[in-house]
Amino acid sequence: GQGYGMTEAGPVLSMCLGFAEEAFPTKSGSCGTVVRNAGLKVVDPETGRSLSYNQPGEICIRGHQIMKGYLNDENATATTIDAEGWLHTGDIGYIDDDEELFIVDRVKELIKYKGFQVAP
Repeated sequence: GQGYGMTEAGPVLSMCLGFAEEAFPTKSGSCGTVVRNAGLKVVDPETGRSLSYNQPGEICIRGHQIMKGYLNDENATATTIDAEGWLHTGDIGYIDDDEELFIVDRVKELIKYKGFQVAP
């Protein structure tokens, strides 16, 4: 099984139950389900609007485990953590109908073309 995390998020955000004592089916490419102590949403990188299941967008996480900010760098903190406490990961992904997380790209590597986000 796989998982997903980042240093700023303390570090595990999701994991497959393939690590469980009893066998659990896993999907190819899935990072598993979100851990209980974290909130996760997927937003449109342009508008910040929350997206529905199966729609790729920027992954944002919230919870007591995320960092308070970058040391001596208020600007980086302000661009990473929004006013509601959501940490913008810079990763593009989606949550499927079974609430499993899939990572598909990075925000900073996308090219904006006629309203679409295209990977190079």
